[in-house]
Amino acid sequence: MLSNSKKISKIDDSSKKFIMDCLGNNNTYGFDIDSIYFVDGQWYLFEYLKCENGYMNPHTSNPKYYPWNYKKFLSLYKIKNELNGKLFLINYSDRESDRDLVKVMEVIGIKKDLINDYIKSTTKPKHLEYLIIEEKNIKRKEFELWLRELNDKAGKTGIVLED
Repeated sequence: MLSNSKKISKIDDSSKKFIMDCLGNNNTYGFDIDSIYFVDGQWYLFEYLKCENGYMNPHTSNPKYYPWNYKKFLSLYKIKNELNGKLFLINYSDRESDRDLVKVMEVIGIKKDLINDYIKSTTKPKHLEYLIIEEKNIKRKEFELWLRELNDKAGKTGIVLED
């Protein structure tokens, strides 16, 4: 039995605009999580990483090339641990040349010592392999099937309130 839920029918960034309006010119230290599913007693967190660099495609891009983003990934990893869940980073593209390529990266761990060294460093490295990931390069159709299956399982699982 699928639980009642609605189909995604439009892109709504109004909450982001609301936050931006409220913060004005202040920096934001929060972030959104792209998708969360609850399946068979476990949380699945998804962060979608759009490949916009013309020199890379979803199969070749990797968070190690963007070490300055470590705070977001560290925060996501902490949330994953608090929820005793799984964290997936999904590389994708909307460019015609590589829109069929998807990389699925499950974050297994974080090398905190590398992050600490990065923070202390006065000369920041261009690459930093601080995420321990299991990755799989696949085609978009394969990802669509996997995501639909997970989504359907989430609809069947439901969330039960505890006393």
